[in-house]
Amino acid sequence: MLTGVLLASILVTGCSKSESADKAPKEPTGPITDSGATGLRPVEGAKVAMGDSKHGSAIFGQNCSSCHGAGGVGGGIGPKLVGEKGRKDYNAAIAWIKNPQPPMPKLYPAPLSESDVADVAAYVESL
Repeated sequence: MLTGVLLASILVTGCSKSESADKAPKEPTGPITDSGATGLRPVEGAKVAMGDSKHGSAIFGQNCSSCHGAGGVGGGIGPKLVGEKGRKDYNAAIAWIKNPQPPMPKLYPAPLSESDVADVAAYVESL
């Protein structure tokens, strides 16, 4: 009888483990943020699918190059962005574009969409 109770206990424990494994969160596919005192910031260690840097280059040319220079080399009122990858990772670049500090204009959620922001961030990370 004791063997039957132990066997039942093991089976119940085994079932609950596989059930919780099925309910495990799925891997993120987009920018992951949490709120902080200064707005949105990336969740550390979150995996994010990179945007399209080619499309980001076109958006950058239309919206950002007047301040950051063509190709992000500087020359306007904004800083140069060449080598920005060493200062901000992709998630941090997305967070900054979405919620910049003055004098940078806030272009999200309009005229830039979520995917536009991801694309510009991918482009900036490629500089």
